[in-house]
Amino acid sequence: MRMAVKLTGLLTLVLLGIAGTYPLWKTSQRSEAGDPNSDLRPPASGLRPEASASEPQEVIEVRELSVAEPVPAATKAGTTVSRAPTTSPVPVPHAQPSPYTRQLVASLTQLDFSPQSLTAEQAAQWKLGLQQLVQQGGAAVPAIQEFLEQNRDWDLGGGSPLGYPSVRAALLDALQQIGGPEAQALMLSTLQATAMPAEVARLARYLEQQSPGQFREEIGSAVRETLAQAAAGQLRGWDVGPLFQVLQDYGNEGAVADLEKNAAIWNNYSTLALAKLPAGEGVPSLIRIAEDSRASGARAAAVEALAQVAFQYPDAGAALLSLARAGKISERSWLIAAEALGGAQQFIREAGADNASLPAASGVKTYHLESSNQNFYSVPALGGMSNEQINQRVALIDQLLALSPGQAAAQALQNARAAMLASGEVARLQ
Repeated sequence: MRMAVKLTGLLTLVLLGIAGTYPLWKTSQRSEAGDPNSDLRPPASGLRPEASASEPQEVIEVRELSVAEPVPAATKAGTTVSRAPTTSPVPVPHAQPSPYTRQLVASLTQLDFSPQSLTAEQAAQWKLGLQQLVQQGGAAVPAIQEFLEQNRDWDLGGGSPLGYPSVRAALLDALQQIGGPEAQALMLSTLQATAMPAEVARLARYLEQQSPGQFREEIGSAVRETLAQAAAGQLRGWDVGPLFQVLQDYGNEGAVADLEKNAAIWNNYSTLALAKLPAGEGVPSLIRIAEDSRASGARAAAVEALAQVAFQYPDAGAALLSLARAGKISERSWLIAAEALGGAQQFIREAGADNASLPAASGVKTYHLESSNQNFYSVPALGGMSNEQINQRVALIDQLLALSPGQAAAQALQNARAAMLASGEVARLQ
């Protein structure tokens, strides 16, 4: 297991690799009775450490990454996880596959996918077979459907030479390339049945690309049902981050309520998604969460998210000042907020994306919260701010410093202020 680091003040940065860290695959639909990991219980006091030393703190792992770190593949095979949808699934005709398309699917799924065994020639042949399947058009859909309904998969891990994180992901991408009513119906039917968060996100993206706005209700239902299953402890070990990205990108009018509701369990995911909703739709929810004294972990995450959007939305900046004036920002949150005010941004990890990789920049940090299995990363300020933007940030930092936030917080704010002024000076000299 990985080394855990408790945060009680300044963050301890552990220089480790990111590969193979977060499990993306479970081999059964539900954990067996007696499994100590079968119950997902959010900590009573939230998921982020607050100022009070008496509150329990969730174990969090922070890593600063090397720019050139490799991402080796991890291979597992087993069954998928599914759910019982609240609405009647779209019926998909069960046409008999042709021998040729069935053979093509078999060639894509009956291979030793371990990185030690997969040669470059085999990878090239596999990609050719996938393209040949796509070229069959609608005739390939029954063969793909036959495999998907077997509820089997192989997790290929990040950086697979095949270009996909799993075999099912490759076949779903084939459906996306094929297009047409048969392929779309199968994707929608799969969306209504799967409980794999990354697969829900993939299908939501494909359906939205094919028919923008048409399936928002079905997408929202799939996300809510899967999150409810995870909250009930039935998806232990699965990263639900992709579901929050779906709400952020394709959520309907209920997305804000869904995100606010789930902040009690997945505080960082919820608040990061709220902060990135278009036109500041999530800011009022962030302010409510940040002012709620009953939810310390979610409150801390909301404060940090407000700092990220304090210059986009005036209400967020005003709320941050009000919270600081009332002494409602913990030392831990001050440190993260100072980085955000200096231009750093946090993002949800793209679990299950095709060859997903983190930005190749110095100072990128990853965060892993153990009991809630939240995985996100931060990117430092990369420059490019205008003098007006720099002056705006410096002015807000000066207002916060005037409130005497404490020695560690004041130092962090001063560091962010100095770095921005220095970047502005460098830009003027260039």
